[in-house]
Amino acid sequence: MKKIVVSFLLASGVALFSTMPMMSQSSTLSATEKAAQEDYFKALDAQLSGKTTNALKYIESAEKKLNKTNARLSYLKAKIYNSQHDYLKTQEACQKYFSFNPIKDDGYQEMTVILDNVTKELQIMSQKRAQEMEAQRLAAAEKSRIDAENARKKAELKKLSAERRAKAAEEQKLKDEEIGKTFKNVQTKNTKEAYQKFIYDYPFGVYADKAKQEMAKKWPTPTRILKKNKYGYVNKSGDMVVKAKYDYATDFREDRARVGKAGKYGFVDTEGNEVVPMKYIAASNYNYGYAVVKTGEDEFFFIDKSGNKMNDIIYYDAKSFNEGLAAVQNEFYKYGFIDTAGNEVIPFVYNNVSWFVEGIAAVSKNENGKIKYGYIDKSGNEITEFIYDEAKDFQDGVARVKQNDKYGLIDKFGSFIIECEYDYISEFGADGLAFSRRNGCDVYLDKEGTPWAKVKGNLVRVNF
Repeated sequence: MKKIVVSFLLASGVALFSTMPMMSQSSTLSATEKAAQEDYFKALDAQLSGKTTNALKYIESAEKKLNKTNARLSYLKAKIYNSQHDYLKTQEACQKYFSFNPIKDDGYQEMTVILDNVTKELQIMSQKRAQEMEAQRLAAAEKSRIDAENARKKAELKKLSAERRAKAAEEQKLKDEEIGKTFKNVQTKNTKEAYQKFIYDYPFGVYADKAKQEMAKKWPTPTRILKKNKYGYVNKSGDMVVKAKYDYATDFREDRARVGKAGKYGFVDTEGNEVVPMKYIAASNYNYGYAVVKTGEDEFFFIDKSGNKMNDIIYYDAKSFNEGLAAVQNEFYKYGFIDTAGNEVIPFVYNNVSWFVEGIAAVSKNENGKIKYGYIDKSGNEITEFIYDEAKDFQDGVARVKQNDKYGLIDKFGSFIIECEYDYISEFGADGLAFSRRNGCDVYLDKEGTPWAKVKGNLVRVNF
């Protein structure tokens, strides 16, 4: 009886595993070929058991021992890769298999079918990739078109905004001329009341500053001093006009100074009289003739210079008057604004508010579950959308805003001077510049958003 085994067939330089009588060729196998043959059987067993990773390792071991591959190893590779849907490697293994011209091999027809199938699959995948690439190309082209259009609109808007600011600056010059004439009339009248009214009517700008300076020189108020850990006030001659007996004291504002003892606050006049008794647990300075005081939790109201209530309304929170309006909070914890007569002029719809500065206030609303800031004018008109994470007060028509952890600048019309692309922007200094940082670079911004660097005391324009 003949024993049948799988052995190496060496023909035309091609090694195949084939079923042959043991006695016919077993003597032709070298030790290396026998070891490779064992790896093949192990790979076959692993492949049949579904352990494809182990099967590939045994195939690789056999190829290393032979220093080449053969049809049966390539056949087994193709079967494994095809089961894994790795069509490129399947195709490669099939092509290697057919390179040995294994027409008489039992797997020839099977490999033909596998190669045809994977070729079709790869064609489908190639067509799909081509379609995807074309779709990506069209999408990229459309994005480029949209980006270019947005850039054009942005540049046009920036130009229009700059022109609008320039026009507003010219209009302000004309207004300043009229205000200057009014200020000359105040100087001619030369009364404290005339100066104070001018400051109320024109609360910001160069003439407001001049009026405050002249008023302080012409009608100086007592100066606060600290004596034996107590506060008092002396006049211009150094005479004590208010005894040093207070734990807390502020400078005079509208002829009233806030003083305190043992956690209670009141007010004294320039003669040292306690015109408002110390009975409040908190109090603001006077502005526009009124101060905010607090008597208990969520109990705020306004008093005049004699301590009389402005009205009978109790607010849950209140800020002092600025530019003729004061922010107050109702029982629903919403803020609005009142005038000096106590009339509501801006409804209670905001979560947080700042003071009015240059006729504009930063306010916030709950937008889709998030607190977002915007700006309103003194008529309650919203001059920006509620899109900012932070919104600072205006300085000469420019305000700092924050979006997505980046800072930018807007003008009083709500237009971006520079978009939110800086890591930090400070307040503007007396020199008209704000310190800023962008991408690790420290620069100075002017109020048109132009970046500058200081080099040996000179400003050099920076281009990012």
